[in-house]
Amino acid sequence: MRPRNSRGRFFHSIGVASTLMLLVLLSSTIGLTQTSDGVLNDLRTELIPIEGAETAYGIALSLESLPQFVEWWSTLVPDAESDSRYSEALLGLVAPCCDDNPAYQCCCETGDSACNLIRSGKGLAAHLILDLDFEAEDVAASVLEWFRFARPDYYLAVALEDRGLPPRAYGLTTWGSCYRGMCNVPISEGGCGGMKELIEPALDTRDT
Repeated sequence: MRPRNSRGRFFHSIGVASTLMLLVLLSSTIGLTQTSDGVLNDLRTELIPIEGAETAYGIALSLESLPQFVEWWSTLVPDAESDSRYSEALLGLVAPCCDDNPAYQCCCETGDSACNLIRSGKGLAAHLILDLDFEAEDVAASVLEWFRFARPDYYLAVALEDRGLPPRAYGLTTWGSCYRGMCNVPISEGGCGGMKELIEPALDTRDT
């Protein structure tokens, strides 16, 4: 009988070992992906309100509210600014588009200029104060709820950082959309929704 080639056995062993190592690495990668997805899903459940969720002010959460909130910015905010509840509520919240600034005044706000994300939060705050007589604490809670719904990416990234996890590993960043040149990107796509006209293709503009 012809003896088995020892060199062949050697390379066969190498091949088997390589295959096993590849399977282990693949299994680990799948496990890490599943763990990452689990962490993000848990945070989303904990922090981000869902579409259609009821609110303390009676308007279910939806991007369809954006035009109304932005309109309130132009019609109600001038009167609300003299109310201490307005500044107290918004100064206590960060601007999710540039979190080194409060929601009271984002980094690009000068005169009549402001991004539509911040306009929407300010408009909502003004409505809650002038039309519903909310206290500052309740105004802040409602505006924060709106921001979390409208820009979940920012709040998920912050939560990951707070837990010592790198947001980039999850495809997220805490670097403000204002500073990433995303002022004219829709809010639903992680931007600021425009500086003048509202940019939001996610809105349903079909005739009903």
